[in-house]
Formats: sequence, structure tokens, C-alpha cells
Amino acid sequence: MSTLPQPMSNSNTTGKLTVTILSAYDLDTSTAPQSITLTVGDEVVGSTSAPSARHKEKKAFKYNQKLVYSAPLGVFYSSNALLTVQFSSDSVLGGEDQTAQQLEAQFPINSLHVNEPQWIILNLRKKGDDSTTAGTETMEDGAVPTLRIKATLEGSYRPEVAAILHSSKAWFNLVDGLHSNLPSIETNIKEIPQKYPVVKFFLIPAVPLAAIVVALLPVIAGILIVGLPFFLPFLVVLAGFVASILGIGAVLYYSTPEGRGKVLNLVHPVASHLISTPVGQRLVYDTGARPSPKSLAQLVLPGSDDMVAKLLVSLTIDFVGSCSYLLPGVGEAFDLAWAPTQTIMISAMYDDTTPSLKYVSFIEEILPFTDVVPSATIGWSKEYAPVLLSIGQQKVHEIIVAARREKDVAFAK
Repeated sequence: MSTLPQPMSNSNTTGKLTVTILSAYDLDTSTAPQSITLTVGDEVVGSTSAPSARHKEKKAFKYNQKLVYSAPLGVFYSSNALLTVQFSSDSVLGGEDQTAQQLEAQFPINSLHVNEPQWIILNLRKKGDDSTTAGTETMEDGAVPTLRIKATLEGSYRPEVAAILHSSKAWFNLVDGLHSNLPSIETNIKEIPQKYPVVKFFLIPAVPLAAIVVALLPVIAGILIVGLPFFLPFLVVLAGFVASILGIGAVLYYSTPEGRGKVLNLVHPVASHLISTPVGQRLVYDTGARPSPKSLAQLVLPGSDDMVAKLLVSLTIDFVGSCSYLLPGVGEAFDLAWAPTQTIMISAMYDDTTPSLKYVSFIEEILPFTDVVPSATIGWSKEYAPVLLSIGQQKVHEIIVAARREKDVAFAK
């Protein structure tokens, strides 16, 4: 199961742009255009033939013709697509010259989602007319000429993404094969004594052992509390072992068809949102330079418009950074991995207001016994404290004004 759109059949670094010209509406002449030309960057891709039919509207024409261009996705992502509606020289467009008798519209190709068709309505303007912005040219009857197209940008995944998807598919096929050959063990616990009568004999030794364990639980808990400094390393190892066993079991279960269905219900909305963003497109597809760690962090971290969420994330960052004091020595080694992670997160959240904070964060996290400094919370205070103080001062002023009015009314009586 995959939540990503399927790539091109020839999985390589070449992309393909398919632009289907559907129709042209509200032109300023009833004469049919001679052709529509597609230009990508400086490369003229091709032109359509004459429209296939005329709409009921007098100045609208049907095309339903495709223009296709192949190039690396990186080239597409740095280019615009220009569509030029060309008329014959004998068309009457207010007596203008041949160049002025052309309408054009363009759109950035990186606005398309890879491997997902998009229907677009483009507003046309006269070619070479810099006095109007694209999409604002209005004809005499007040209508804006438009070009309606269907655009599809196809391309392959990045090599690492393709490798992960290929390995996942092979793993799921293996698990599906094993799962289909295993006998079904779906049995209600209440039905076990009826189906397996021998289980009843295990209750004879199990009941006294369970009673002894329950009676000793307070004693065991007291010993663990008193000897916590001594038992802590063993508890950490035991917790790691138990977590590994549970993790392996979870991986096996969620690799089955039933488990994958549950995961897909949770992951699909997140993956769809990721793919719909420019950063997600650059992360998944081979569009050129990979997104920076900072841009990835900005994708998932709250923005400046969510003050409370940003505060909670900042407090969590400082809490994780201070957790190294729980295990002296070992915790400082953890800081070596956490310091760059924290620096990237703080840079993503507070570079606009406190650019130097990321350096302070890295230094306090990488040096021993300095983790107590709440770098992320300091950044939050720097960004929002002036706003909160201003709101507080305004509220105090409003209270004072209201109190004075009540005082004046009281004395007037």
C-alpha cells in the first residue's frame, strides 16, 4: 500500500509535461485562432492546430489537443510554461499589427503537483503589453479572455525514496505470503477452556504463584525505590530489551494487511498534506536540490500565527535538552546528537526574530552542565513578550479609563 502518486512507467530522471488545451473563451474576435504555442523556458515545444469546434458562445473555441515536452524535473522546476494564442494575419483585432494580435498566459511549472493532473484556467493578456499584469486584460464587453487547460507533470521519485518503496513492497509481499500460510488463531479468551481442556490443569500451580507475586509486589517496589541508583542501569537495559521486543512485534503486526490498513488510515492525510507542499515535492521527487533541514522543520513546526503551539513546542525542546541530567555522563553523550537537532528546530522557528539564538542553543547544548538554559523558551519570549506586554498595557489603560468613568458617574449622583 502506498499513499504516494505513481511515477512514470520509465522510472528515470527524465520528467514529462503534458499540457492539454481544452478551450479558449471570451476572445475579442469571432475569428478562430490559428494555433496555440507552448514554450517552456526558452524552448518552443510545439503548437496546436486550428480549434476542433466552436462553442455556442460566439468567441469561444474547443481544442482538446495535447502538447508534450520531456526534460529533467529540475529543468521544469526552474521554468515557466508560456502559452501563446496566435491569430492569422488577416484577423481583425482593432487594426493592430501581427505581434499585438497574439494573446499569452504563463504559469510556473513548479506550481504543479508531480504525477497529479490539474485543471487550470489562465487569464490571457496581449503579447508585449507590459502595462497590464498577466490575467487582467479585459475586452470591450467586460469579459476576460481565458484559456482552459489540463496540465500533468510526470517524474520519478528520488533514488532513496524509490529504494524505500521498493524494499517496503518486497517486505509486505513476504509478510503477506507468510500470513496467508499461517493457521488462523482468532479465538476468544473465554472459549479457550472449551477448546483446550488441558489448560485448566495449569490453574492449579498458577493461582498460588499469582497470590505470592501480588503479596510481594509492595516489597519489590520498596526494594526498587531504595536501590534505584543501583538498579537504574539494569532497568534501562531491561526497558530497552522490552521495547525492542514490543517494537519487533509492532513491526510484524503492522506489516500484515490488517495492520497496514490501520496505519494507512493515519498516515494517508499526513502524506497527502506533505506531498501537496513545495517542500514535500522537492523531498519526494527528483526535482533538483533537496530541501534543507530547516525547511523540513518549518513544514512540521508551528508558525508565528500559533503562539500557544509554539510555546508548547519550545517547552518540549527545552525539556528534552535538560533530560541529560537524568543520566550523568551518558546524557552528555546524548547531547551530541540532540544539539544539532535542537539548533535546526530553533532556527526554523526563531530565525526571523532572533537569528543569533541558534548559535546560543548549540553552544549551551553541546557544552557540559549548561543544558539548564531554556534557549527555545527564550526565543519565544523574545518574539511574543513585546506583543503580550503591549496587550497588557492596553488592557490596564482600558481598566483605568473605565474606573475613572464609573468614579465620575458616582460623584455626579
